[in-house]
Amino acid sequence: MEIVYISGSPRKNSNTDYLLKTTLSVTGGQLIKLSDYRIEPCKSCRACQEIGNCVIDDDMRNVIIPALLKADAIVIGSPVYFNNVSAQTKAFIDRTWCIRGQLRNKIGGAIVVGRKYGIESAITAINAFFLKHEIIVANRGVCGIAFNEGEIIRDTEAINAAKKLGERIKELGNIINLSLIHI
Repeated sequence: MEIVYISGSPRKNSNTDYLLKTTLSVTGGQLIKLSDYRIEPCKSCRACQEIGNCVIDDDMRNVIIPALLKADAIVIGSPVYFNNVSAQTKAFIDRTWCIRGQLRNKIGGAIVVGRKYGIESAITAINAFFLKHEIIVANRGVCGIAFNEGEIIRDTEAINAAKKLGERIKELGNIINLSLIHI
């Protein structure tokens, strides 16, 4: 299975990245840190509806979207800012408008890290992204409690949940592959 991990955290060595890497250690895959790429916000020009791809020539179109299309599963991680996902995560979500219908039946997982309040809103935003694209949601999501760098290592519940998310993604991958064999 090809799995892409998307980090919406702008911080180096972030708590979000720690949980993403924890899940990645169970499944394998590729980590894409959005802050390392040039990603412009969606212009809502809707030209993609006519030409079939995004008109913005940046790393989202040239690197990240091809990785998403190739992936069997997508795990999105974001810190919680103002009770929602980070600006980097939101720009990523908006820019996938041009590939509506092309992520259908992939597996999705959500990981967020915050200070208790706002976590549910961020999980809801990521899961709404999955549902909009008809991605199969692996579970309700992983919620980590942390603020300062490295604090996440004290949240053993989130670390265990991140590992369980990896196991669930593998389980769903096996179910989907088995169902394809029997068709």
